Amino acid sequence: MASQQARQFLDRMHEIVWQDMGLTPTPRSAEDGAEAATLINDLVDMRTGLVGPEALEALRAKLFRNEELLADMTVSKYENARTNQSLHKLADSVERAGRALGFPMPERPLLGTLPTGRVNVMTLLVPATREHLVLFESEFLGFAYLSAKAVAEVLPYRRSPEGGAAFSLEPGKVRERLEKHPQSAHRFGQLARAYLETGVPYNAPQYTQDPVRNTWAAMLCESVELFALGHEYGHILKGHLGQQRPAARLGGPNLDEPEELAWSRQEEFQADAQGLSLSVAAMRARGYDLPIGFLGADFYFTMMHVMERAISVLRHGHENGPDGDGDDAQRPSLLRRMVGRQSQNKPQDHKKSRAGDGTGDGAVTHPPSVLRRLMLRAVLARDNTPQIAAAIELGQNMEQVMEMLWFDLRPRLLDAHRAGVRPLERWQD
Repeated sequence: MASQQARQFLDRMHEIVWQDMGLTPTPRSAEDGAEAATLINDLVDMRTGLVGPEALEALRAKLFRNEELLADMTVSKYENARTNQSLHKLADSVERAGRALGFPMPERPLLGTLPTGRVNVMTLLVPATREHLVLFESEFLGFAYLSAKAVAEVLPYRRSPEGGAAFSLEPGKVRERLEKHPQSAHRFGQLARAYLETGVPYNAPQYTQDPVRNTWAAMLCESVELFALGHEYGHILKGHLGQQRPAARLGGPNLDEPEELAWSRQEEFQADAQGLSLSVAAMRARGYDLPIGFLGADFYFTMMHVMERAISVLRHGHENGPDGDGDDAQRPSLLRRMVGRQSQNKPQDHKKSRAGDGTGDGAVTHPPSVLRRLMLRAVLARDNTPQIAAAIELGQNMEQVMEMLWFDLRPRLLDAHRAGVRPLERWQD
């Protein structure tokens, strides 16, 4: 259960971030509760005649208790309770996996969302408390699922005699499919542009997908999400947020001290390795082998790398980020501006954070996504087994597949940039 201080802290963060974007956050309303009540009553009424009156009322009471519990678990009044429920289900899986591995799992952190301006997850301490707050980018779950769906759309597969399906990420076969179905390559580009230009991935054109592809997409999405949350548990397990080091304070490191930068990056590598252990174990508990468990983690960084380049091309007309002059080069990150306003007239000692790819100016404080992907593969390769070799090869093939999609997307972004289209201000280079 979140403390009142934690709820007020996250509410204020939402207000600052949304106001910074020129928008007003909308709190959950009584209408939301009324809508949930209507859905519960309709669901119970559908079972009338199937069970007795006492069983119906017991079911109704249980569903309403669950709804109350869900509202209590949602830290901020500005957050979607259903999204929060999904986060807690992911946490259930990560924690079960950690206990099975013998890790000293911490008390569950507070889980929430925030439009952070990076396609990732971050962890911080609520000021003046020991409460950990894990914040997903507000549309991260939707983007992860639609990205997995877009990838599944370009992969060839064949049915097995037993009724299953075997997907191929072999680049040559994927290229053949793209030549036969070039429109399938556009799906990821439409998604990326919708996310960057509107902030809502579901604003991309939606499409139906055959059940076989959709099942594979759900599997990949689950693996990505488990790694993203497992990484944040890794920071907590390693005690990264409890060490009094300048680089850990919200707002970034002292860039005049290279050892602080190295220390920050080392933490990210450690949390990545810990998160990989947790996500692979969680996927194994669901019946998936190591290559599939690893693929989600590897794809997480591949997906981030594509989006980082997409932001740069749409904003600057090239892939190299700010040129070093002009407004873009001097623009502090949205989250850094928010933190500066949140912390006015307050002591700084309690504000510490760790983000999956940066909290202040992430490109400086955290290793690039490409380097993190290489380090993760190196961690896995320490044990030379056929299954590990297959896992790494799968990640490398996925990297090539995403480069094919980037090859399709990049010229479209350049055309949009020349036409004056820019990503939302909140997206960080």
